[in-house]
Amino acid sequence: MNPDSQPKNFTYQEIIRQQSGWEKALAQLEMNRPSILGALAPFRDRVWVFCGCGSSYYLAQTAGAAFEMITGIRTRVVPASEILMLPELVFNPRDSYLLISLSRSGTTTETVRATQKARNEFKLPVLAVSCNPASTLNRESEIHLSFPFEPERSVVMTGSFTTMLLSVIYTAYLLSSRPADGAALMPVPDASRKVMQASEAMLRELVSGPYHDFVFLGQGPLLGIANEAALKMQEMAISVSQGYHSLEYRHGPMSTVTGGTLLTILSSSASAPYDAQLARDMKKLGARVLLLTGASGNARPHGVDEQIEIPGNFGDMLIPLLYMPLLQMLAYYRAISQKIDPDNPKNLSQVVELDI
Repeated sequence: MNPDSQPKNFTYQEIIRQQSGWEKALAQLEMNRPSILGALAPFRDRVWVFCGCGSSYYLAQTAGAAFEMITGIRTRVVPASEILMLPELVFNPRDSYLLISLSRSGTTTETVRATQKARNEFKLPVLAVSCNPASTLNRESEIHLSFPFEPERSVVMTGSFTTMLLSVIYTAYLLSSRPADGAALMPVPDASRKVMQASEAMLRELVSGPYHDFVFLGQGPLLGIANEAALKMQEMAISVSQGYHSLEYRHGPMSTVTGGTLLTILSSSASAPYDAQLARDMKKLGARVLLLTGASGNARPHGVDEQIEIPGNFGDMLIPLLYMPLLQMLAYYRAISQKIDPDNPKNLSQVVELDI
């Protein structure tokens, strides 16, 4: 990456600095390891309900799926508004729960209200995951994950999304039957820097094409990443964008594919055999196809126009962290190519606070 050649806006700087934030967060989480384990181990037998709004809801989708796959602890993922309006649909009296509330600012109204409802009406314990340790959300929650985080000045979430995700994945390994596997997180920041540096020029050129819509596809923990990538494209570049389960895209939505569609497949070891056929089929419909894969050294599948390989064999639980900054950069450069200021997205503010 060559920041000197880039516009000096907040969004770009916050995208490229996030790996340094991960390193600081990991160091703090390691220091707090005994207290994190002591606070959360008693809840291993409960259902862990992950909630958030907007980007934090998509973070919940990825974090919840990865957490269950790593720990074997049952999880559920809902938008915070579902708890606010239909709590009986979320908290079945037959089960016991721990609520995990996710919010960059810790002041998002629906998330704070959902947390209060869970504690006051359902007498549930709450774990807050926020980038603001002094927030209302942290005060309303008896347990919280603490890590250093340099506040974001941009409206859209970038490093806050990935740093909160990293903290949940770290915690998952800590609570798993194989806590030593969490050591695999330590080389992730440097690997992310390298793949971003190697891919930036290609992403900038690719996304400047004459597209009229963008599609992001992923399964399991990568569904939340696909949805967040679509949201970033909407927020930063004011572009039509959608996220789906990979194979669900065939069941209706592919009717909209044209030569103006940039379709990104977020591949995992579980989905790879299906992704190759999907790429071929979407290419036949006219889409331009970008494939992100954690399998390095493999030949590019037929139908894939551009491919980014993540070196290091990090596995399916860590590739969401490695994919997300690349997708943020894709949306950033789409905005720049359309002469849109990504620091000032249309109709949006950094925090959503409601009078409810």
